[in-house]
Amino acid sequence: MNRAQRRRQEKAARGGHNSPPAANLRQAVAQLQSGKLKRAESLLDRVLKNYPTHPDALHYQGVVMYQQGRYEESIRHLSAAISAAPDYAEAHNSLCIVLLEQHNYDDAISHAARALEIRPEFAGAHANLGNAQQEQGALDLAVASYRSALALDPMHREAAYRMASVYLALNDPEQALAACSACLRIDPHCQHALAYKALALQLLGRHGEARQLYEYDRMIHRTEIKPPPRYDNLFQFNQALEEAIREHSSLVWEPFNRVTHGGAVTGDLLLQPTQLMKSFEQVLRAAIDAYRDSLIEEPGHPLLGRIPRNYRLTLIASILTSGGRHPPHIHESAWLSGVYYVHVPGAVKGEDPAHAGWLEFGRPDCPLVDGFAPELTARRPRAGLALFFPSYYFHGTIPFEASEERIGIAFDAYPEG
Repeated sequence: MNRAQRRRQEKAARGGHNSPPAANLRQAVAQLQSGKLKRAESLLDRVLKNYPTHPDALHYQGVVMYQQGRYEESIRHLSAAISAAPDYAEAHNSLCIVLLEQHNYDDAISHAARALEIRPEFAGAHANLGNAQQEQGALDLAVASYRSALALDPMHREAAYRMASVYLALNDPEQALAACSACLRIDPHCQHALAYKALALQLLGRHGEARQLYEYDRMIHRTEIKPPPRYDNLFQFNQALEEAIREHSSLVWEPFNRVTHGGAVTGDLLLQPTQLMKSFEQVLRAAIDAYRDSLIEEPGHPLLGRIPRNYRLTLIASILTSGGRHPPHIHESAWLSGVYYVHVPGAVKGEDPAHAGWLEFGRPDCPLVDGFAPELTARRPRAGLALFFPSYYFHGTIPFEASEERIGIAFDAYPEG
């Protein structure tokens, strides 16, 4: 049976339900694809009111809920879609993705495998199966799944860079480097591939080449943020920011879709910005623009070779309690990342040899062979200070012990135009 025949079979399997007007679903999907999640949710609610068991409407609503971080509601809708149409491969794959976010790897594997029983040529399901296998430590199985995904879809970027991370864990830096090169042919600006490439080069002893990517002293930039004119001083401005963060409606304790332990995180503060956040964006943009304009272009360099004239900003605030941390991570698709420190506990000191509470760079998000120590550096946070760094730099916070909380606003600049 070829792909077209199988898709027709799946569509037939979802039949037997009253079908809503196709235009209604198309409009909802268009809103979903453009990131207008609340509008998509509203449109799908209307469809489901009249057709409560329609698999496509349930599936898309599950995806909308997932993208809003509403995982239990997402699981409920996706499960309902599968109940209505057991051979709905996309719904099984979508449910696998949500279960991965919840670290429920056994069930994630089950749904990815079911999607592949229905449609063996489903590249995304092969990749998600590999993600779950990798998380469970079944590294050889993960490599096989990623290879299957890439055989079906040679442009599958995530499968390529995730395979590189598996080879690093298997202590095979040559294969990891090859996987990174393959990924960078798919997307020359893939931040994960650049990060894993630096690690593979270090494992191979090619430290000079690795440092061309991880030039810490050159590429980590510190700058002081000036308060907007309406504030008398930086302390007053930071107090206003702290109050706004603590009261923000999107603030959630340890959300699944954010790398945070022992802390709370907001959604993007610029989605529905207050006047205060517009003022913060303005002064932050001024600092980023000044830094960007000071850079000298270097063709081929992952940061200096793609200096954007225009960029889109996102702002995500976090509050870390004593012992809290952001595990190592990077920001895919961004060009420049950073953090502005609103409040830093007095216990976070410059003379601390353990660098508790500092921002650490270079430690990866995947396990590495025993005995290998990647090249690391750390920077001390201070209220009023912003740190800028390439988005492919692995970074995370070193845990601290204090009665005060550590409050920051992470930002990413995404090239436009």
